Amino acid sequence: MKKSLGRAYLLFALSLFGLFGLHMIYLGKPLKGVFFLLATWAGLWALTQVLILPSPSIPLVIGLALPKLYQNFVLTIPSPSLSLMSGLLALPVLGVWWCVDLLTLPRQTRKANEKSERTPR
Repeated sequence: MKKSLGRAYLLFALSLFGLFGLHMIYLGKPLKGVFFLLATWAGLWALTQVLILPSPSIPLVIGLALPKLYQNFVLTIPSPSLSLMSGLLALPVLGVWWCVDLLTLPRQTRKANEKSERTPR
């Protein structure tokens, strides 16, 4: 079946701007799509650990030079673990990959169409 560039971009946009990898699965690259999905969820999990869920492991007092109102603000960072670090490292990789996919989606669609034409039915 011939792949549509418009449909590939639509899946790219609808899947949280490409983060879930639906466009990769559509273009016949299911392993890349699943990797995209897993890396996205690992990154989102790591962000919730750092930004949303409080942890008493490493308190940092912020605002010593700020007015008295802000001097008692405490930011807590969870103790680093392998899963947390890998999740946080996945985010910049996904960001770069997202930009590359955005720019190379026409070529990827063309290659997927050429591959489907070569394979016997």
